[in-house]
Amino acid sequence: MLRQLGFVLMIEAQRYLVCVVLGFIAWTWWRRRAGSIVRLQSRPIGRSQLARETLYSATSILVFALVSIVIMLASGKSHRFFYAHVADYGWPYFVLSLPIMMGIQDTYFYWTHRLMHHRALFRFFHRTHHLSTNPNPLTTYSINPLEAVVDAGGSILILLFVPKHLAAYLLFTWVNTAYAVYGHLGHEILPAHWGRHWFGRWINTSVAHNIHHARARYNFGWYFLFWDRWMDTIDPDYEAQMRARTVATRAPIYPS
Repeated sequence: MLRQLGFVLMIEAQRYLVCVVLGFIAWTWWRRRAGSIVRLQSRPIGRSQLARETLYSATSILVFALVSIVIMLASGKSHRFFYAHVADYGWPYFVLSLPIMMGIQDTYFYWTHRLMHHRALFRFFHRTHHLSTNPNPLTTYSINPLEAVVDAGGSILILLFVPKHLAAYLLFTWVNTAYAVYGHLGHEILPAHWGRHWFGRWINTSVAHNIHHARARYNFGWYFLFWDRWMDTIDPDYEAQMRARTVATRAPIYPS
């Protein structure tokens, strides 16, 4: 078990560190480049925030690895998490399985995320993440261990119930982490008109999630804005802030 834990822990840590390091490289390049796009928020990010985020990121990686091991042990050898050959389901399904997994992750995250914003649960689960009102790549895994357990639920559902090839699942885990880091980037890399585009208006952006950190009230999705638009939890000023590439830093509205 310790050997399995060490292996899964190494995989989780490597994926997160690669995505965060690339995020910080992009973050630094945008800040120093002449005529670059301004940061979404002008608030400074202090060393104490980065230290806190580093600590919680490390604990989150450990929790994610432990949850994975527990699921594997509880399922036993009889459960096949992955099918062996692409030909078992064919290439069309192999390609389709990625958006299927993304859709499950997005739906699970939206509803659990909204639930953790309930006043009875917020301080126990989600308050740690919102200590960072101006996010950066390291904010991504800066969450309470209890929230890390909840967040792992999306991957558990996918592991247990979605037929998938190992290569497709590994690709999904990289896309999942990379997109989460993009959401916390502090800069916007998508076009300014994206929020009004017929396709782009359904896609979550760094601006949208940055608004969530600044106000703690709107924009609960992960990859998409389907649920936010359908449930009327999209920030009313989102499109204007997307065009301006800045986020209005009004006082956050936390559950009381």
